[in-house]
Amino acid sequence: MIIGFESETVEFKLTTGEKNEAMESIAAILNKHCRGTVYFGVDDSGFVKGQQVSDSTKKDISRIINDSIEPRIIPTIEVLTIEQRTIIKVSFSGHNRPYAVNGKYLIRTGSENRKMSQDELKRLIKNSDYSSKWEEELTNYKADDLDDEALKDFYQSAKECGRLLMKKYDKEKLLSAIEVMHGGYINNGGYALFGKNARIGLKLASYATDNKVTFTDLKLLAGNIYNLLSDALDYVLNRINWRNEIGSRKRKEIPEIPERALREIIVNAFAHADYATIPEIEIGIHPGKIEIYNPGSFPDDLTPLDFISRNLPSYKRNRLILDILFRSRDVEKSGTGFQRVNDFCKQQNVTWNYRKEAHGFFFEFIRTNVQINVQINKELTDAEQNIFNLIQNNEGISKAEMAVRIGKSEKTVQRIVASLIKKQVIEREGSNKSGFWKVL
Repeated sequence: MIIGFESETVEFKLTTGEKNEAMESIAAILNKHCRGTVYFGVDDSGFVKGQQVSDSTKKDISRIINDSIEPRIIPTIEVLTIEQRTIIKVSFSGHNRPYAVNGKYLIRTGSENRKMSQDELKRLIKNSDYSSKWEEELTNYKADDLDDEALKDFYQSAKECGRLLMKKYDKEKLLSAIEVMHGGYINNGGYALFGKNARIGLKLASYATDNKVTFTDLKLLAGNIYNLLSDALDYVLNRINWRNEIGSRKRKEIPEIPERALREIIVNAFAHADYATIPEIEIGIHPGKIEIYNPGSFPDDLTPLDFISRNLPSYKRNRLILDILFRSRDVEKSGTGFQRVNDFCKQQNVTWNYRKEAHGFFFEFIRTNVQINVQINKELTDAEQNIFNLIQNNEGISKAEMAVRIGKSEKTVQRIVASLIKKQVIEREGSNKSGFWKVL
């Protein structure tokens, strides 16, 4: 089977014996395109040959990438089986150009890697920027190709919050004021935000368990950012739990996850996505978590905790899109978004997680008060029932994850798990590292 062709972002290697050559390709591709893929077990023509993969193979690849590429990157390494042949897929991205491989600076030309000249290296250092130039490039679209209703709604919101000084709605003047139209043509950022036929992707799904195996609802949408933001938030708010709080005068409904925190992370996903690669924002509703995928790589050496603890400024990949969303108060530009999300969650005792992937970033709101399963054993304590529910929804869940979900220590989880095993409710299949839980 042929899986494709080598290009400026794709490299094939027959075996992991060619790791050193693969490292050169990774650095060269990063310097040219900031992201790419290397396959091991595939010949130069794209034909899947397969190769032996041991327990240490992925670790070896991760180690040599860590030792060879500077600045460091975080790759995603997957073992795939195609027509009963095993191959390895290494996905990577990074914006801290230039990248060196064992001290050498290379750049991708076609499917080849070549040494960079001094002028090229100087130019790359000078121009390297986390921000995107894509949104400023002009399209062939004009003002009539934009969604009038979305524009009017934006105008009203921006005016009401004092971030747009226009006495009355004038489409042409508005487009000039927010810098999305030049010489009569709309730029990429403006069309992505308001285009009638924009094709920004949004995947909305509800799953039966915490694994992405069985979904109970799936919606694949395409449109402009301004409208998709409302679709995304409505989808989540209509599928999470709400509780009633009786005040002195009237009843107040409170969502299990703070609405302002949800809005901040959803808007963040749209505002910082890498639109040069036709991305798809994803939102998954699971029994134990709300997962939001941002298809824009996070700054390589930072985490959300750094923005919270070190008060770092925002990294603006899409300056124009961010500015327009800021005007309608959908997002703040100051870089305090994660701090606000953290504060909102603390107020409602909601915990959150994050994880980086090669081409994107996941943010998870943990759901601890969702009871999906019925009581199966009247002798189980509340704590045991909670752990049993988690295991029933996700047979691969670790004790560390259980501890986060129920807000207890790992020692406490270990005691509860031991009790469930003793009561013959669950058992462990395989090792602690690679095994899984089995409900009896």
